[in-house]
Amino acid sequence: MTLIAIIGDPIAHSLSPAMQNAVFRKMNLPYLYLPIRVTPGELPSFIKRIKNDRSGITGFNVTIPHKEKVMKCLDWISPEARAIGAVNTVIFKKGRLMGYNTDGRGYLRSLQEKTHFTPRRKRILILGAGGAARAILYALKNAGAKKIYVSNRTLRRATKLTRDSIPLKAKELEKIFPSIDLLINATSIGLKGTRFKNLPLSLLSKRVIVSDLIYRPLMTPLLRDAKRRGFKIHPGLGMLLYQGAESFRLWTGKKPDLAVMRKALLDALERNQ
Repeated sequence: MTLIAIIGDPIAHSLSPAMQNAVFRKMNLPYLYLPIRVTPGELPSFIKRIKNDRSGITGFNVTIPHKEKVMKCLDWISPEARAIGAVNTVIFKKGRLMGYNTDGRGYLRSLQEKTHFTPRRKRILILGAGGAARAILYALKNAGAKKIYVSNRTLRRATKLTRDSIPLKAKELEKIFPSIDLLINATSIGLKGTRFKNLPLSLLSKRVIVSDLIYRPLMTPLLRDAKRRGFKIHPGLGMLLYQGAESFRLWTGKKPDLAVMRKALLDALERNQ
């Protein structure tokens, strides 16, 4: 049995094990996907165990808070992941740990499938400046977006990603909300029902799409507010599906059964409501 893992802190909430194990079983592949809680202090020793071939793990996903810090522990990083500055998928092969990022491609595929949005020449605002925001910013730039703003509570983190950075404050956001075509929440706000304070949704144009990376709950407070105002919405489950599908391909060299993966995600969400 080949072991694949997802590491993070916390990790118990992840739906990736349900999704990946379902498709491994359906396709009769000898893989088992395990969630492993790894604290920031434990990351170097965890990576060392894999490199010494004592864990049995041949690949893993990386989630909060390790997507950026894990890069220092790897032997090779794909040009895309290096440009993004974050890794979410790792393969252990021939004694080398190789890092990739599937988040950006997963997000774009989901966005286009769900909303038919084309980034080219569009104006976009990303809320948040973590690893997922980095990946999405990179993907949208490559897809020809005209202007991408990044807003974050800690402005310094946003400024590291782009000169078009904005404080996460209503008065600042009010200046650009009327002009944007896509609003993306890449923060943790929305988990467990938390909501943004003073987000000026009333200033958005009717053409806007409101997108949220959070998939638990599937309909976040932000998406509920946006839908109530008549905006087209984009939930986060699709990004989880497609980034996971790309990770699956990297580990196995095979094309996954997306229908099985999607059903496993929806079933897991229903069980955990």
